[in-house]
Amino acid sequence: MLARDYGKTIENCLFLVGDNCSTNRRLATLLGVPLVGCASHRLNLAAQNLLEDFKDELDQVKKLMIKLKGLNQSAKLRFKTKLRPVLSQATRWSSTLCMVNRYMKLLEFIQDDDDLAEYLPPPSANRTLRKLLEDLKKIESVSKELQSESVSIADVRCYFDALIALWPGFATYLGKIYCFYTGVKKRRKTTAPRTVYTLLQAIPPTSNTVERFFSVAKATLGLQLHLLQPATLEMVLFLRVNNALWDANAVNACC
Repeated sequence: MLARDYGKTIENCLFLVGDNCSTNRRLATLLGVPLVGCASHRLNLAAQNLLEDFKDELDQVKKLMIKLKGLNQSAKLRFKTKLRPVLSQATRWSSTLCMVNRYMKLLEFIQDDDDLAEYLPPPSANRTLRKLLEDLKKIESVSKELQSESVSIADVRCYFDALIALWPGFATYLGKIYCFYTGVKKRRKTTAPRTVYTLLQAIPPTSNTVERFFSVAKATLGLQLHLLQPATLEMVLFLRVNNALWDANAVNACC
């Protein structure tokens, strides 16, 4: 398909960017190219590890949010604010940020409710959660920057070094020695010459662009009820991904 539709061959693949799953490692081995660790994935691992230190406080907030989602409490809350409870998800550390942030905004409306007294975290936990919220917002700012198309591997290194300075434990996941294929190189001795990349700026530090494209493809195919021809679907996705390069005037000029 690569040769037929895009005029490319396997030899044109110089590297892979992705997380450390077995499929990516195997694919990189078969292609004989390096696997560049996805910076966003590494940051997610570091953030998840940080949240383990606040498991008790976060569990309290989650139980409260579940209680607020109940029919009676939800009805009472609607008379006080338009804000709704938010639950965290185990696979998304950013959802924990959203949950804690929403809890802090809801606290003034629920702290005097006797029915919720046993679910409310104590003042000491609230102080801990406020500090955690500030820390998560710092991590979120780096996470959003990693999703920028202009960010480079050198930029990522600067961001990660700054995070390690704030949280030394992050070095386990974000340090310079952390590399997905380090263990493979140790187990497998090779005489192949060391590869030097002269266009290092061309290597993307994350796989966010591809993951975002997959999400768009899934949504597009689902909305069209699978009735699109492959060529039509490819054209629709091409236009959506590159929507910054065209507008209605360009379409009219081509018609």
